[in-house]
Amino acid sequence: MSDALTVLLNYVFYKELELFYGKGSHVILNSVRFCTNNKHYIVDCKLFLSDSSLFEESQLEGLEFLLQESWKYLGMGSQKFAVISTYDFIDYSLINPSLKN
Repeated sequence: MSDALTVLLNYVFYKELELFYGKGSHVILNSVRFCTNNKHYIVDCKLFLSDSSLFEESQLEGLEFLLQESWKYLGMGSQKFAVISTYDFIDYSLINPSLKN
């Protein structure tokens, strides 16, 4: 399931991810587990973003929105999930030097 969510977030919804967090942004899913105590899934992920001004506007709510859309796409819309997320800033010009100013 985590592989499918990774593909959905980073490839299917890559345009939306770039709109929320800047060019070159991507998500790594650490795990997707079912919590038997609360009867819902726990999605543990890390967001790598490149534009801090865009992040100020959407915070981690944009990531939660994209996870909800991906969750529906997998047919899991009726299942509840909680998100544990961290983030880190990346310098996209180091990844793609042709875009350096």
